[in-house]
Amino acid sequence: MPHPDCPSPRLGLIRHGATIWSEEGRYQGRSDPELCPQGHAEAARLAEYAAGLGVSRIISSPLRRARQTAACLAARCALPAPEIDDSLMELDYGGWEGKTQAEIKVAWPEQVRQWKRAPADFTFPGGESLAAAQRRVAESLIRWQQIEATETILLVTHSAWIRLAWLTQTEQPLTLFRAVHIHTGSLIWLHEHRTQISRAGYHEELR
Repeated sequence: MPHPDCPSPRLGLIRHGATIWSEEGRYQGRSDPELCPQGHAEAARLAEYAAGLGVSRIISSPLRRARQTAACLAARCALPAPEIDDSLMELDYGGWEGKTQAEIKVAWPEQVRQWKRAPADFTFPGGESLAAAQRRVAESLIRWQQIEATETILLVTHSAWIRLAWLTQTEQPLTLFRAVHIHTGSLIWLHEHRTQISRAGYHEELR
């Protein structure tokens, strides 16, 4: 992370709008569902809010749900098409993708116990480890926080990515990963060494 005395850009992290999978409580990960009607409505509300923020750049994960959300934001903010950054990709849940918690508990009971007992040491079956994902997120944050301090940048990404960014920024342990909740259509600011969550204008300290 940048030194506390060094100015950094105003950096906002946006979770994309809802999809059918997120509405059903399914792990999405690297899978690529599109926004559902609720997700499009959330993106539109975020875009209205973002229009008054003086946003200078919008960067998106390559996944379709993020790109659709980012495109809505860019259009309302009168900005060019969002840039794509592969480092904003969601956590790879491997075999758990597309499944609900109930389905996973039946198919992988021991792995679920490991996940709940020691998330920091867990690797999703056929997917990514939480520790490896956090390293990827941390490297991306460092790169984006080195941008010109006068910029306001929105990174449109995913739930697990934002959770890992928040834990990294606030120097909290990975054991708290499952305790952090990021709603679809949410905005979190990472600036001035504070972390704040906003839902289309609603502000609440994330603890």
